[in-house]
Amino acid sequence: MRVEWHTVWGSARGPLTRLAPPVRLVCAACAFAACLLAPAASGGGVAVVALVVLLWWLLCRPPRRLARGAALLGLALFVPYLALAPLIRAEVPGGGWSDALAAPWAVALRGWSTMQVGIASAATLSPVDLRLALDRLPVPRVVAAVLLQIIHQTATLMAETRRIAAALVVRAAAGGTRSRLRVLSSLPRVWLPRVAARAERVAAAMELRGYPGGALPPSAAPALRAHDLLATALAMAGLAAVIALRLLGAA
Repeated sequence: MRVEWHTVWGSARGPLTRLAPPVRLVCAACAFAACLLAPAASGGGVAVVALVVLLWWLLCRPPRRLARGAALLGLALFVPYLALAPLIRAEVPGGGWSDALAAPWAVALRGWSTMQVGIASAATLSPVDLRLALDRLPVPRVVAAVLLQIIHQTATLMAETRRIAAALVVRAAAGGTRSRLRVLSSLPRVWLPRVAARAERVAAAMELRGYPGGALPPSAAPALRAHDLLATALAMAGLAAVIALRLLGAA
């Protein structure tokens, strides 16, 4: 499953996309925190995580291809943690399988669920929406600028890598693993100089067009409406319920 990085952002069509960008980001943060804080060792906590992920996908409604790929990628990344259980059991004499599985299961469950929430949240926000949300929320300007640059430059670097790989395939009349190995070996000599040259050309073009050298002024975000406030209150109430469940389980 191949999904282009730039096509993920803003590809969702669910009801959450009708909310203001800052509200979408706040609700995403609440869902992310709920998956992290839910007690993974109890059946109730697992049910809460499953409910949050399912509800979040329904509210965001990203493309099916993206949802299926994210779920499979998460399983491939985090299910192998369960293989650590025999090693943990061997290190703890007299320990049962439930104790040995507790830590790997918590890592796998929280990692998989937060990955699903993060990808679905990215699908509800275009780069413009993300900038509007960061401008409206109390996020340090430096952090917002760095985050936006990471997102933008990741797409640029991936596109440059694909162009180099395509050129190598055409010139070598080969594909697959051999082409990927050629790209990997050419990174220091080809990839980085091309990216640096492209950045210099963009900077020169912006300077000729009179763009200011400092930070961009804050963007004008739309006013919050009644359903935005209701969604924020529901998200915070859900997070508070998960925190209460964790505290009751620890008591």
